[in-house]
Amino acid sequence: MHGIEHITTARERGWEWFVEHARSRFALAWLSLIAFTDTIFSPLTAEAFLAVLILAHKEKWKTFLAVSWVSSIAGAAVGYWLLFYLFRAFGEPFLASWGLVDAYASAQGLLGAQIFLAMLLASFTPLPDKVFIYAAGILGSPFLPFILGFAIGRGGRMSVVTYLVWKFGAPVLELVNKYSVHAAFGAIAILVAYAMVHWRLFGL
Repeated sequence: MHGIEHITTARERGWEWFVEHARSRFALAWLSLIAFTDTIFSPLTAEAFLAVLILAHKEKWKTFLAVSWVSSIAGAAVGYWLLFYLFRAFGEPFLASWGLVDAYASAQGLLGAQIFLAMLLASFTPLPDKVFIYAAGILGSPFLPFILGFAIGRGGRMSVVTYLVWKFGAPVLELVNKYSVHAAFGAIAILVAYAMVHWRLFGL
């Protein structure tokens, strides 16, 4: 419980930062930067700042949605190629030295065949998109299906957030801010339990 409380406190501080910078004349630039870095390394989520901006300037929702979506796609592309080249420079020798080339090839084929669907669904899981972007880059999954799946999935998620905030306003954000951490932990627990049963891990 202390871990959840710590995360919740961090989220509240981040929320205060979003509200403060939503009033800035550089708010659109901040949105673009947050959306771009969100897919590479940043713990700040583009949807949170997007929601705050829509609350403050409802008439500009189309601009906010477009900027956050395009910036996220650009960030995903950079993250993919960054991990692609870093892994080939440093990871491949490691695989060879540990005899993991065949296992890598199997994972590469498995994800490569499903990369569009994986990226499409990734945006609607509690796991950060970065996890899937890193995996796609490391495994060298086909780039076009990767970026298309990400663009559609992330665009869908951002559109849902935009609509709900534009339509219902602050009450939606209060519910999300209050229960999202608990929901994320619950969803992860369900996914882990399913994996343990499905692949018969730990003797189940």
